[in-house]
Amino acid sequence: MFRNKVSLPSRLKTLVFLTLVVLFAGSTFGQAGGSVRKGIYKAKRQLMTESNRTKRDIKQMKRALGSDKRSINPAVDTTDFIEWSKKPYIPNSGMIHDYRYLYTFLHQEQEYLFSRDSDLVSIQWDSLENVFYKNVGENRGLAEGVEVMGWHPHWMEESYKYYNYNLLSKVSYYSYDINPVTGGCANQDIVDQLKASSLMDSTSKNGVEGFISVTSFGRESNHTFLIESIRQSVFADEIIALLDEFSGKMHGIDLNFEQLHSSDRDRFTSFIKYLYNRLNTKGYQLILDVPYFNDSSIFDYAELRGHVDLFNVMGYDFSGEYSTYPGSIAPLRGLSNQPSLETAVNDLLNIGIDGQQIILSLPLYGVTWDITRLDLGEISFYERSLPYYEIRSKYVTQYNPFFDPLTSSFFIILEEDRVKKMCWYENEISLDLKFQWLLAKNLKGVGLWALGYDQGAPEIWKAIDDNFRADSLVVIEPKESKLSGPYGIVKDIIRYKKVIGFGYLCLVGFIFLGFVLSLKDWRVREILFKEQTFRNVYGFLFVLLALLGIEWWWLEDTQWDIAIGLIIGGLSFLLIYFLFSRYRNQLK
Repeated sequence: MFRNKVSLPSRLKTLVFLTLVVLFAGSTFGQAGGSVRKGIYKAKRQLMTESNRTKRDIKQMKRALGSDKRSINPAVDTTDFIEWSKKPYIPNSGMIHDYRYLYTFLHQEQEYLFSRDSDLVSIQWDSLENVFYKNVGENRGLAEGVEVMGWHPHWMEESYKYYNYNLLSKVSYYSYDINPVTGGCANQDIVDQLKASSLMDSTSKNGVEGFISVTSFGRESNHTFLIESIRQSVFADEIIALLDEFSGKMHGIDLNFEQLHSSDRDRFTSFIKYLYNRLNTKGYQLILDVPYFNDSSIFDYAELRGHVDLFNVMGYDFSGEYSTYPGSIAPLRGLSNQPSLETAVNDLLNIGIDGQQIILSLPLYGVTWDITRLDLGEISFYERSLPYYEIRSKYVTQYNPFFDPLTSSFFIILEEDRVKKMCWYENEISLDLKFQWLLAKNLKGVGLWALGYDQGAPEIWKAIDDNFRADSLVVIEPKESKLSGPYGIVKDIIRYKKVIGFGYLCLVGFIFLGFVLSLKDWRVREILFKEQTFRNVYGFLFVLLALLGIEWWWLEDTQWDIAIGLIIGGLSFLLIYFLFSRYRNQLK
């Protein structure tokens, strides 16, 4: 008992002491603890803010990059028009965006109507720009207004059966040689080879324009031909007869006169004018092949541009058989004193020839040089030209190609039979760079010398596809669109105003007839028409309804119809209610 009496106060003292310690600690560290808590809450708020900002950014990114899609099901979508109902477009900024929830309520859904096309795979919507596209899948060809021209040399024989016609707009058979003495054909056997082949059938079947190349080389031969107009007349007659023989499968010629004498400048210009008029009368085109450097201004471009459909700049052989050093055969750019593709094109643009009248031809072949003694300061020797497929199979698989940034071309250093060689050529990378450049210059297109030299190399045609093929997504406009919700209902009312106006007049007529018939009952007369005021109100309402109906049905201006109708109708209702209440109070 004694021990219990003593322990109770001791425990109480201990409890009091601990309480005082806690209170002291709280008072001592309270301020610091509050700061810690505030720091934790502040950090939490920052994390929540960053989290919300990140979620918002992700949402905006998805909105910008994403697009709704309406796939076309041939089994279901059999009508002439495709319907698509989707959420309405809300801009990124502006009043509509600020009140987007209200806008979404008023415009619950937007319906679009698109014309059905045979090549339509799906309809896609860019939610950022509010633009519709039709996806035509693989049923697409070259971009509109772009030319990709290829030459089929007669020695490539039947390789034309395997050309990628989907990426070609023109194919020219090479070649018809002019006999400078007679003006007739100098290689009839080559022309007969064309007639025996199905080349023009293949081009026509694939929607590609067929051409025939006409060539004349050598200063003396060209001079002999140009000094006699009768020879030019014979040539024009024979070439037009040949074009006619193909029954619409040939669309013209591309003319290649090389090594002209400066004294024949005016004669050549007159010949081109004459030939163009003859061809144009029959609906045929004339493409003129021109060199990359107009030596002695032999080509009078100021006169020629109005008598040529297209100029084809032969953008190859900058370095070749007659060069004393190895180099790019199609350099995009060169040193200040060297010609290049850039100088060749700029020369034409600077004299006023539109880029849409220029085709730039590029090589599908390369050139090798013997550079064995180049290290000793001696000259190198041209060896031979090789088609792209042979360079790829013989050299690219064994040696590492080097890229020259100045010319945007590739070269290979190799050794063959203990002879050190250099091979300059174009591949898919260098061609892609040159394709992009000529498109940036707004040229009409590109030429390929020559078809078959690549043996259908997929990397070459992918570069063509990437630069010249039409996009699978084509911008389209809806034929019709309408909004659902309250706003859509109002728009529909305005759209069908004439029908509603006529129905409105019919309704007013039946109501008026009902009132007239009701006048036969004296009780109706006593209740509805006892007071002059009521008769005036009823008359006013009938006149107002009739006027609105006539205006909707007969008049075109509907800008203020709905607003005025609602205002007058509301005021009329308030007036009738006031007069009716007053009448009832008087009866009491």
